[in-house]
Amino acid sequence: MTTSVITLDEYAELINRASGAGITSEELLDPAVAFEALGVDSLGGLGVVSELELRLGLEPDSGADGTKSPFELLLGINRRSVDAGLLQEGHTEQSIVIDASYDEVWHQTNDVAAWPELFSEYAKAEILETSGSTVTFRLSMHPDENGTVWSWVSERTTDRENGTVRAHRVETGPFEFMNIAWTYREVKGGTEMRWVQDFRMKPQAPVDTAAMTARITTNSTLQLALIRGRVQERARLAAV
Repeated sequence: MTTSVITLDEYAELINRASGAGITSEELLDPAVAFEALGVDSLGGLGVVSELELRLGLEPDSGADGTKSPFELLLGINRRSVDAGLLQEGHTEQSIVIDASYDEVWHQTNDVAAWPELFSEYAKAEILETSGSTVTFRLSMHPDENGTVWSWVSERTTDRENGTVRAHRVETGPFEFMNIAWTYREVKGGTEMRWVQDFRMKPQAPVDTAAMTARITTNSTLQLALIRGRVQERARLAAV
C-alpha cells in the first residue's frame, strides 16, 4: 500500500502528454473548469484516464468517462485508488515545496485568521481562544450546491522550533475524529510543507470513509498548489 498521490503539477503534465493541450497547473485550480475549456476533447480525456491509470497503478477501466472535468476525473481516480488499496482509507499524506523562506511559509500558513485569503474553501475563520501556542477557532466554508454552510471548531498547537503543528476537530460533525499533522522543513528550492490527515466517518455520515478519503486527497491536491502560489506571490511582493 502507498500513500503516494499525484500532484497538481504532475497532473497538468500528464494531461498535456495525453492530449497535447499545453495547460499549466494554475489552470486546474478551479474545480469547475471543464476539459473542453482547456482544449481537451473526449478522445484526449480518455487518454488522460489511461495515463492516470498507468501512473497510479490502477487496472484499466473500459467504462471510464473521459469527458468529466479534471477535478471530477481525479476524484473518481482517487476513489478507485482507495478501493484498490493503493491509498489508505482514512489517511492522506501530501506535501509541496514552496519557493519562499521557512519563516515566510510558517508565518503565512499559521495565521489562521487569514486562512480565507489563503485557502479557497473557507469563507470565514474566527479565533475563539488563544492559550500559549494553542489556538481554538471556528472555520466556515462557502455555501455548497444546496446552500448549506458547513462550520466546525478545531484546536491547533504549533511548535515553531521543531516545525510541527498538531490539530484536531473539537466539533467533529460527520467525523468520528479528524486529526491533522503539519510539518515544515527547509529543502532545495524552498520550504516543504507536509499534511498528514487521519480520520474516520460516523456510520450515519452522508459519505463513508473511503469516499471522504478520495475527496480529501483530491481537494488537498488543489489547496496545496493554491497555497504555494499565494505564499510565493506575497513573498515576492514583500521583497520588492
